[in-house]
Amino acid sequence: MNDRDREGSTVQDSHATQTTPAADLGSNSAIGRKLKAFYDDVASEPVPDRFLSLLDALDKAEQRAGGSLGEQEGA
Repeated sequence: MNDRDREGSTVQDSHATQTTPAADLGSNSAIGRKLKAFYDDVASEPVPDRFLSLLDALDKAEQRAGGSLGEQEGA
């Protein structure tokens, strides 16, 4: 029975040395704040004119093809 007692204490010791989720939250929280700040900076930048003109061209092409696409979906 001594072996089992030792095994039990070893298992308990190994659980005691594991890091708790709260300890990891500090570094994850800091990373999250930095990512959010970076994303906010990128999201607040204006859309480049070239990209807007490409989106307009895509919309026009979709509208032109809209009649033929609608007929194909119904068939």
